[in-house]
Amino acid sequence: MKIYLAFTVVGNREKFELVSNLALLLQNRGHKILTTHLLSKTPRLDESMKSPEYVFERDMKWIEDCDVIIAEASFTSFGVGFEAGYLLGKGKKKIYLLYDASMKESVSKMATGNTMKKCVRVPYNSMSDIYKFVQENF
Repeated sequence: MKIYLAFTVVGNREKFELVSNLALLLQNRGHKILTTHLLSKTPRLDESMKSPEYVFERDMKWIEDCDVIIAEASFTSFGVGFEAGYLLGKGKKKIYLLYDASMKESVSKMATGNTMKKCVRVPYNSMSDIYKFVQENF
C-alpha cells in the first residue's frame, strides 16, 4: 500500500519520534511511505532548496497516487490540514487523523469532530496505541 504520511514541516515537530516509529512500523509491514523526506531532522532546510511550486506539484501527485493518508494532527499545520481536507473533499480515499488524546482540547475540532465517511479519527495515548492502530488497519 502507498501511504501519504502527513506531518508538519514548519510547525511543531514534537511528535517527530512517534511519526518516525509509525513510518518504520508501516514499512516493516511492506508499505511504501511516499513522504519519507518528512522523517528528516531538517525537513525545512531540505525543502528550502525546492521551489514552492515544485513542492506543491510533487505533494499533490503523491496525494493522488496514494492509497491512504495518515495525518498526525495534534498540532496546527496548514499543510496537513490542506492535504487532509483536499483528500476528504474528493471522498474517494480513506484518511486517518491521528492526534494525542491528552491534547484533544487544543486539537482542531475539524479533526476531532470529523464525521465524514472516509475519515477515521485515531486518538492515541502512547506508542502502544499506535502499534495497535497499525496492527488493526495495516
